[in-house]
Amino acid sequence: MNLGPFTQPARRSRVLVGTAALLFLTLGTTACGSAGPDRASAPAGNDGAVPATSDTSVGGAGGSGSDAAPVTAAPAVDSSQWPQLTWYTAQEYDQKQNDPARVWRRTADGRWQQVRAGRPGNGTAAGQIAVAPDGRRAAWVEASAKRLVISDFDGTKQRAIPTQGQQSCAPSWLDSDRVLFGLGREKDWTVVAVNADGTGRKVVATRQASCPTVSGGWIAQFTDRAVRVRDERGAERSITPSVPKGLVIDGVAGISRDGRSLVISTHVPNTGECGCGWRFRTYRVDAVSGKATELTPLDRAWSEPTGHGQAIEAIVLADGGLVVQVNTATPADDAPAYRLVRYGADGRVQADAAVPAGQPWGGLLG
Repeated sequence: MNLGPFTQPARRSRVLVGTAALLFLTLGTTACGSAGPDRASAPAGNDGAVPATSDTSVGGAGGSGSDAAPVTAAPAVDSSQWPQLTWYTAQEYDQKQNDPARVWRRTADGRWQQVRAGRPGNGTAAGQIAVAPDGRRAAWVEASAKRLVISDFDGTKQRAIPTQGQQSCAPSWLDSDRVLFGLGREKDWTVVAVNADGTGRKVVATRQASCPTVSGGWIAQFTDRAVRVRDERGAERSITPSVPKGLVIDGVAGISRDGRSLVISTHVPNTGECGCGWRFRTYRVDAVSGKATELTPLDRAWSEPTGHGQAIEAIVLADGGLVVQVNTATPADDAPAYRLVRYGADGRVQADAAVPAGQPWGGLLG
């Protein structure tokens, strides 16, 4: 999953520019623009068919979904219970304490317990830092040397992979031992996978139009109305979610490890494409049929185009439910305001919970 201090974590890679300073400028100019907080979907887990609503209008409830390929499954939990969760808090810069990055685990009684701290990147990253699903490693593209660096979470045991000075997509983790990144330029990306120790380099795809989104071991790219999903071996499927007409896909937040379902974020376009006026709508999609089940917003006010409620990450659970990281802030806000939402298999909210306090940038690892 891609998580970093300067961008919202969604499992979606973004192009890295030459310096961190330029990235800051880019983010500043898009705070209320076309790249406003997409209500991105979430990572899926294992489970089969899901109930769907039948509305086909933009103002209604849900549509239909589709199927994909295999990976791993989360343990079964009752719809009223929370699974064990892992959260990443990015390093905080320019503060009196210069707080390190942290990895947290949510305990059975709902408390967050710190399990790891470190300074991966430590100001050298050109963009977002990607943290492995198990929280033990991190990867980033170094701004000055223009190389991919993989290290233990504390910043030690660094391995450098040359990028020949090419423009790069932000790295993502296919799993806790393998990293995916892109080299090239807009509309012509070469997607490469490599082991965490720097060995096993493999070209996964060439001439790709956009940087990939990675979730549950799957690699996804999307257009306004379709999602293409592949694995590292090249097996590929195109999915056309049955969402209401008038909606466009703005993110793939997650794919189940068995590839049978995914979570997508959509929004209703508006003049100027300012995210401040988007109404985000999130769907659980069956990867075979395209059938989509809309997830109920945490707050009823988000049914209006207020720019709230973007889904950033999600985990699909064995009982068919989801845990979704939702940004309750708007594109105009200076920083995200995350909450975790527990959904039942029917897409209804079961419960919600706070994330660890402190640096607002971070995200759900698993």
